[in-house]
Amino acid sequence: MKKMYALVLILTVFAAGFAVADEDNAKLEKKIKDLEKRLRHVEVKAAKDRMEFTGDMRVEVSNINAEVGPYVDGMTVQNAMAQTLFYFGMNQDNPTGPLPMTPLGGLDFTALGNYIMANGGDYMAYANSMTFADLQGGMMDLLTAMAQMNGMDPSTLTPAQWAGLQDQAMQMMAAAPGADQDGYDYKNDVLYTTRLRLNMNAKVAENVDFQGRLTMYKPWGDSSGVQVFNGQSNSLNIDGTSGRYPNSDILRVERAYFNWRHIADTSFYLSFGRRPSAGGPPMHFRDDEMRAGTPLGTLIDFAFDGITAGFTPYEGGTFRLCYGLGYESGFGSAENLKPEANRLKDAHFFGFNWDMLNKDGITMQSTVARAFDVTDGFNGLVVLPDNPVSGDAIGAPMVMRFSPSANLGDIDLAGLLVTYENDRFDLFASYNIMKSHPDAVTTPFGGLFCDPFDTPEEQTGKMGYIGARYKFSNDKTKLGVEYNEGSQYWFNFSHGADDIFAPKTGTRGSVIEVYLTHRIAQKFLCKLDFMQYDYDYSGSGWHLGAPKALDATPMLGYPTFDKATVVSLSSTVRF
Repeated sequence: MKKMYALVLILTVFAAGFAVADEDNAKLEKKIKDLEKRLRHVEVKAAKDRMEFTGDMRVEVSNINAEVGPYVDGMTVQNAMAQTLFYFGMNQDNPTGPLPMTPLGGLDFTALGNYIMANGGDYMAYANSMTFADLQGGMMDLLTAMAQMNGMDPSTLTPAQWAGLQDQAMQMMAAAPGADQDGYDYKNDVLYTTRLRLNMNAKVAENVDFQGRLTMYKPWGDSSGVQVFNGQSNSLNIDGTSGRYPNSDILRVERAYFNWRHIADTSFYLSFGRRPSAGGPPMHFRDDEMRAGTPLGTLIDFAFDGITAGFTPYEGGTFRLCYGLGYESGFGSAENLKPEANRLKDAHFFGFNWDMLNKDGITMQSTVARAFDVTDGFNGLVVLPDNPVSGDAIGAPMVMRFSPSANLGDIDLAGLLVTYENDRFDLFASYNIMKSHPDAVTTPFGGLFCDPFDTPEEQTGKMGYIGARYKFSNDKTKLGVEYNEGSQYWFNFSHGADDIFAPKTGTRGSVIEVYLTHRIAQKFLCKLDFMQYDYDYSGSGWHLGAPKALDATPMLGYPTFDKATVVSLSSTVRF
């Protein structure tokens, strides 16, 4: 019996021990779970700390008053050309002549119109299938016939004589009804826009960091994402303007790149991705911001993808080699379906940016770049109101994907900027030059700085830009004035410039800007801005087509502004 009691006592002690152990285990498990929960909070906080978000939001209201001078409507002339070539092709053996002519030797547009109406089905099939090569070939046949009608032997004509015949033919078609257009005023009394930018940066490793920017930029009352083409270079929805021009309420990736610094314990660094290539100096002064982009904004104000390699050769100096891809021909454009002879080359950018001096308030910076195999545009979306080949109105304008059709040649760009800053004044001066190296190629929109039926030649353009900003003693208010002037053939990649009307640095003519900025608080800025555009030549912002003097009555594919006044008031919060 004593043994039995002893056994029961032992079992009781063991049971009590197990009960205590179970209670301790439960407490331990609860402590572990609490600790895991706390660690998760720490991990989440650490992850958030690795990614830092800043940004700004701007609301702006603008008033635009512009003037369009008298011009000859190039789309009407193009349409007259297509109809004339259709008539010519169908009536070359007509005993009364291959063209309907008036007694005065001009085209009889009434007879031409009646013929088109009587053969509407055939003309529609002809126009819809017409290519620019067909247009060029038909024009050459027409000029040959005109030479024979004038008693000239086509085999003996000089280039100057061919050019004379071409001018004669264009003058005949420019007499088409509706071609002569009177000047008119254009106004937009109130244009509201909202721009939201979210900046991201993260420390990835000791010498590696990530930088990015997401942007929404929209006009009030419109989120269609696609504009109707109006002849302005910023009315195309392309990669270079993504996030830089009012579009829609879509949040877009304006920048996304990483930097690998101090490679092999040197000042050498590499940077890959969607580049900080817009808003470069001196464009930041007018917005009271720090330097916003790498290349000079007078040459490149355009979003693109690429690579930068840089190093610091001396104190106050940074040298960067830059590469960018402007157009990728082998993806998204069905190049594999085309014969090899019709496939386009990629359009590349290559150049350098050199911060030459940064000492005692003086900075000196330069950018030199070449755009290789420039195309007649970039992949993008657009609504075209007219067929650019036949000139016929598109009955129901729709969103279309635009793809380049030809490589036109190379473009060189070079610029120098000098700035001086002290407690009261910021001053800058910039000189820029462009030179084209065209291929013997033209498109319905023209060749490199030449019209569709002309032969491209090398051209040089220049642009000067000066500015001054006075800083009041309250250190909150700044008054600035800027002036830039571009020559007849001036061109830069400024499609992504932050100008609601048109990129001012791309103007073939002059622009004066006066602005006043005031910081209500350190991160709350208001700005009043006045800009006056005075255009001397057509085609500002375009590398296609020949620039034409606007003090005459030029033939233009789309109306071109002579003058424009833009007054804007904006408020920006930075966070």
